[in-house]
Amino acid sequence: MPTVKLFPDTLMTDLESRVDNDDSLLGEIIRGPQRPILNQISALYDNAAPAVRKRWQESLRSTDNRKFFQGYAEAISAAFLVNAGWSIVDVCKPKPCLILKHADGREQRLITLAFLQAIQSPQEKSAIETLARVANRADSDRRITILVHKWTPHEFDPEPVRRCIDIWLDAIAKGNWKGRYATYEDDHIHIEFTRTDEPTKPGQGSVAFLLAPNNGSTTMDLVESRMVYELDMLLKNSDPSSSLLVSLVTNTKWMISPGLIRSLLYGRPIWQVTNGVAENNKFGFQVGEGGPALFQEEGYHRLGGALIIDQHEDRGPCGRAYLNPWSAQALGGDDVVCTSFAAERSEDDFRVMSWC
Repeated sequence: MPTVKLFPDTLMTDLESRVDNDDSLLGEIIRGPQRPILNQISALYDNAAPAVRKRWQESLRSTDNRKFFQGYAEAISAAFLVNAGWSIVDVCKPKPCLILKHADGREQRLITLAFLQAIQSPQEKSAIETLARVANRADSDRRITILVHKWTPHEFDPEPVRRCIDIWLDAIAKGNWKGRYATYEDDHIHIEFTRTDEPTKPGQGSVAFLLAPNNGSTTMDLVESRMVYELDMLLKNSDPSSSLLVSLVTNTKWMISPGLIRSLLYGRPIWQVTNGVAENNKFGFQVGEGGPALFQEEGYHRLGGALIIDQHEDRGPCGRAYLNPWSAQALGGDDVVCTSFAAERSEDDFRVMSWC
């Protein structure tokens, strides 16, 4: 057991007293309702290998937000595995990652990608909520998605957007609109609407999901490019027999739709069965179908899955795992303590996936 505390009393007292002149994430956690999370991280630290403790002493005590959040994201990611029977035994190179070992002898490399995003302003949050309410009242036989490409603070008036949606849907109903996309743009906001194939049920709003500007397509492009780059570097320079797990962590809520995450990792499903209850949804995936997908590519068969972790104001860190059903060293739902998207049935290169 280490004799040096991860968060010394002097550090805690100092940051606790800095109310008006400290904007560090560590200080915010110490002074806020999520302070107990630091106790959980300290417990991980106490049982981690010396090399891990040394690295966390540097990052998790830092008032530099990027440095602290990388260490925080790494520790939170490891917690989802430690609680499932894994131990943190070492750090690994060439990228900052952890080596974990299971009680059954299996070894896993965990690479954590931290995404420190700007917190949505109250004005922006209010405007987005207003936009969603207005669009939900639209009379559409098919559900629609909304992607906000651009936003600048202003006195948001939803009426022009509402009229745009009504004109678009009326043109579709009359057969005068080709395709399923429409856009609205002025000096302050640029919005893209998509009409999906999902019918709008009685009593259900028209909006399937809304992607806010900080978490829209730009974020998805950044996530994909960074994940591919980091994984390629690690796979190229690490032991070819090692198994990998990637964790994507943000300090806000991921507003990227589950469908975009599924498409990136598995491709589009060749069929799916849904009844409105997430736990009962099933998706069928086939290698070579549904477009490019990370998990399907032979070069990523060492990748056992992806952890997606975000931060909810009222609940703290929340995670979900997307497991790779084609991995040479596949992980199971009991290898991580969170909801998992895992294979329910396998046949050759075909997989039926569901949440467990």
